[in-house]
Amino acid sequence: MDPYTPPEVTAMLIASGEKKARQAYYLTLIKSLLGGWMIGFGANLVHVMHGGAGRLATEAPVIVNFLAAAFFPIPLLMILITGMELITANLMAVPMAVANGRVKVWEMPLNWVIVFFGNLAGVLVYAMLLAQCSELYTSPALLEYTVSVAVKKTSLGWGVCVLRGIGCNFLVCMGVWLATASRDMASKIIAMYLPAGLFVFLGFEHVAANMYFVPMGMLNGAPISVGRYVGRSVVPSFIGNMLGGCLLGLPMVFLHHPPQLPTFLSRRSSRASGASGATLEAFEEGPTRISSRVEEEVQGDKV
Repeated sequence: MDPYTPPEVTAMLIASGEKKARQAYYLTLIKSLLGGWMIGFGANLVHVMHGGAGRLATEAPVIVNFLAAAFFPIPLLMILITGMELITANLMAVPMAVANGRVKVWEMPLNWVIVFFGNLAGVLVYAMLLAQCSELYTSPALLEYTVSVAVKKTSLGWGVCVLRGIGCNFLVCMGVWLATASRDMASKIIAMYLPAGLFVFLGFEHVAANMYFVPMGMLNGAPISVGRYVGRSVVPSFIGNMLGGCLLGLPMVFLHHPPQLPTFLSRRSSRASGASGATLEAFEEGPTRISSRVEEEVQGDKV
């Protein structure tokens, strides 16, 4: 089955960003708590795989990294399919809605604050209940690994962390984009899996995953203060993730559903492209109309 076209995907993501920014705050918070909780499973898995790899972690780290990359995207799929909130996806979708004029500028940071702290609370609850209190972290090798990861992530240069955050969320949002373009569940899973696994394998910085990696190391004795975690990990990785999401989302808006342009600019672009009337009409079709048409088509497929 053919995927949705780029203009259709752009319209759906704009509509998604508008919905995220306009839904009731308590719904955003609940969805964010669950999204953070789900991320905990993937981060916990990465700890267990690396911490229990033994000699393989030093002699063939690429194998351990590959296995971690193969399984970490599972929580991202859980979040995407269940409709929960994760800050990295919102860093792309909500700016798209703002750029298209569907959401006010002040609604964007408000949504980010709620989702960020909701994710953080969900991750920390998971870390305390399902990881720490359930005694999953008992082996010395695993405890040592959690501490080393936390120290490493808070020792990166500020610029390095920002750049790694850009790479991370560009790939994560690309996974969201490709999954949105897919029409069936199997295609969505594969489309989301590949870019998300790539960011893990390459070692980029995901601000929500770090909500687990760094605090878990702190719980196990890492010499890291809250201020160091915020200043050396949260802030630069958040900025990088924001830039990475916008680097994908905003060009798509201006390419496929740009805000109202001056007449002379739109006419000049029309003549330069040599597009037919039908093509221009499709290009200028508003996101609301495309979203409605896509929803009708999906309903028709279900019937």
